[in-house]
Amino acid sequence: MKLILTGSSGFVGRELLSQCLEHPSVTAVIALTRHELTGHEKHDKLKVVLMEDFSSYPETAREAIRGADACIWTLGVKPSQVSDNDMARRISIEYTTAAAWLFNDICQKPFRFVYCSGYLAERDQTKQLWYLQDYRRIRGQVETELLTFDNENTGFESYILQPAMIRSRSIINFYELMIAVGPSIKVDELASKMLNLALEGGSKKLWTNSEINEEV
Repeated sequence: MKLILTGSSGFVGRELLSQCLEHPSVTAVIALTRHELTGHEKHDKLKVVLMEDFSSYPETAREAIRGADACIWTLGVKPSQVSDNDMARRISIEYTTAAAWLFNDICQKPFRFVYCSGYLAERDQTKQLWYLQDYRRIRGQVETELLTFDNENTGFESYILQPAMIRSRSIINFYELMIAVGPSIKVDELASKMLNLALEGGSKKLWTNSEINEEV
């Protein structure tokens, strides 16, 4: 399988990249990233494609991803990382939907798009929320866009995961212990579930944090 990855320099993305490179069913990994990756530069499965703008793909990027079988999309932002909602919408919605349109056009069918959303994403755009209202609506809108695109395009399969707090493989400090007390999932288990969906698909489109934990 030829697999596209985004967010490979992040906490979840780094774990995913390692698992993909180690998995015998993954024959090629195309990492779309803004920054050079360290640690896997000489791996024969990996091709790194530097991107300036994830809403517009140059020909070099198109050629690299052409014919891919699946994508695991972990590119995103935390509320603390964006200065305004316009930036959050651009990164979360515009980048994701632009990728879906392109991948559906030039990649294999069926094509599986595995999207890492969030525990509190809210698809009801009119619902009043007491905490991070705009951010949660934006994440929910991405989910709606992907599910709609899935329904309207034969051969495009979207899978959405809603992890809560993501912790390390093992509890290494008090902070990790506190995370483990509430809704959470280990990074390697989340990555494993996403990779499995990319390789084999799944029985459902949306996976909550508790459902992911039950599977691993």
